[in-house]
Amino acid sequence: MNPEEVAAAPSVVRWFDSARLHSDTDDEKQLRLTLLGGFCDHYGQSPDELAAGLTRTTKAGESAISAKRRAAVDAAIDEFVEKSGFTGRDAVVNGNMIRSFLVHNGIFIQGRAWRG
Repeated sequence: MNPEEVAAAPSVVRWFDSARLHSDTDDEKQLRLTLLGGFCDHYGQSPDELAAGLTRTTKAGESAISAKRRAAVDAAIDEFVEKSGFTGRDAVVNGNMIRSFLVHNGIFIQGRAWRG
């Protein structure tokens, strides 16, 4: 997905609003949009499908986060980052940037911390 398509998705607008990313530099915004777009291409879903696809309906009819799907997406993020050639600090930061999108769309997902 190109950055313009990614930026237009309601889930991405929610991410930018919730995380207050509008004040980032244009380069930082482009990096975020390009990373998320690349991951969405890798995973085969749009940003909105990705955010919505991690929830399930319980027997009681309530919405809940699917632990299985969350684990699968977490592994796919790590795979995407590695496949993209990021290593060390860049791998951790870029993976967590994608996870930030999910967090700000109501999906708790935690990545690694950079320990230098």
